[in-house]
Amino acid sequence: MKFSKNKRILSAVLGLSLSVAPLMASASEYATVKGGGLNLRETASLEARVLGQYWTGTWVEILEDGDEWCKVSVAGKTGYMMKKYLNTGAAQNIMYVRTNTGIGLNLRKGPGTDNAIITSYPIGTAVTVLQKGSAWHKVQVGDQVGYMSAKYLSASKAPSYTKPVDKPFTATLKNINGGSVVNFRLYPGMKTKVLKTLPVGTQVTVLEMGENWSLVELDGQLGYVSTYFLKY
Repeated sequence: MKFSKNKRILSAVLGLSLSVAPLMASASEYATVKGGGLNLRETASLEARVLGQYWTGTWVEILEDGDEWCKVSVAGKTGYMMKKYLNTGAAQNIMYVRTNTGIGLNLRKGPGTDNAIITSYPIGTAVTVLQKGSAWHKVQVGDQVGYMSAKYLSASKAPSYTKPVDKPFTATLKNINGGSVVNFRLYPGMKTKVLKTLPVGTQVTVLEMGENWSLVELDGQLGYVSTYFLKY
């Protein structure tokens, strides 16, 4: 009968659809990178061209799921990542500011650098993701809502540069390179904004210390100096 023939064709098509469906992820499925720097490759092969490298905690959108490789979208790029280095069980609404320069991250009125800056937040700031995007996420920090660049947000909290000292103490600035001044910076890192330069011999109050950077106070202003430039 014609009806039976059509029914068999329909069943075959449905069977094919079901066999393909497990390879496709929903549009809202996300994962985070684990295990260090993970390459994004042009095709699903270790020999394929590397499009970029992304560190632990980076969020990626899974476009297609496979046994060994996943087709993903990350920071506006599409390619393939090895599945064993992707964590699909990570929390998906809280992320942390983590830039690679030590500079704080701008919160903007819209998704793009041509949009106005609302304010800026330092490394380690927790943000609530309201809407995910490939290059920009809509986020909320306190009562502020705006957009942040996705590549500078991580599902893993950034390691702290400094730890509070047991009791604040006074230290004197020196310059081990022979210079006469020391940079007083907004955030830890060689590329962060310099608030002012302080002459060698200036006394500061040390609040937090780290291997490379320390948080100090001078005349009520907080900033960071190189730990190597402290004499105490």
